[in-house]
Amino acid sequence: MLERDTDLEREEREIKSVLAVDDEQDICVALTKFLRSSGYSCESATDSTNALEVLKRDSFELVISDIRMADMDGLQLLREILKIDPGIDTIMMTGYTGIYTYSDIIRAGAADFIAKPFQLPELKAKIERIDRERKMKRELQEMNIAIGVLLQRAKREKEELGAVVTSNIKELVLPYVEKLKNGHLASEYKTYVEILDTNLSDICAPFLNNLSPGHTHISPMEVQVANLIKVGKRNKEIASILGISLNTVTTYRYRLRTKLGLKQEKVNLRSFLSSINFK
Repeated sequence: MLERDTDLEREEREIKSVLAVDDEQDICVALTKFLRSSGYSCESATDSTNALEVLKRDSFELVISDIRMADMDGLQLLREILKIDPGIDTIMMTGYTGIYTYSDIIRAGAADFIAKPFQLPELKAKIERIDRERKMKRELQEMNIAIGVLLQRAKREKEELGAVVTSNIKELVLPYVEKLKNGHLASEYKTYVEILDTNLSDICAPFLNNLSPGHTHISPMEVQVANLIKVGKRNKEIASILGISLNTVTTYRYRLRTKLGLKQEKVNLRSFLSSINFK
């Protein structure tokens, strides 16, 4: 004997309303009685035409339908049901298991299949499985929405932080950098100031943001080398400024050409880097 569900269990269900469809009146009555005693709101229909009219009029989470109907083929009915409500779940019933395979029915869009005659606990177990899956799907959708909101908030906060950093650099730092550039500095220190000026500009408008997604794997050292190439520094100068060997600089140039898709192209690396909009 089936236990009656508690009010709390009913409240937590995803499936609340069920439509039972079978051209045998006795089966419709039995299903309706069982489903209502299990806490579901239930209506029934004894033909496909009436079932579709009911579906257009009222909202259901689940349809339990015979697959062999006098006025319409069961799979055709299934397709019509899904046209009305693509989000509805269906359990198809049949006593003619040789006509359609389980895979035929699932491919047509049904959530499950049950062969007649069946025990009511078996049907209940299938309904509860579908209910769990609907709950998981809803929770995943809610989680995706929440993640989307968090990502949008993080993006907005990043943009706000970027605006503050850019403003502070432009107002509190760059004026003094400009004074240093115009001052009487030794050649070596002028070079350092030029590099500082370039890197501060890149902080305001990050270099990698202007590259395609395929270029985001460029390393920090490669970015430094690229910046120095961009301002016209030769390999020996880059090696001296960064404190690395000339061979290492050559290796970084080769890696940059490869990662930027210039390996087989007759394109000047400095010209290519200069063509990227840093602002």
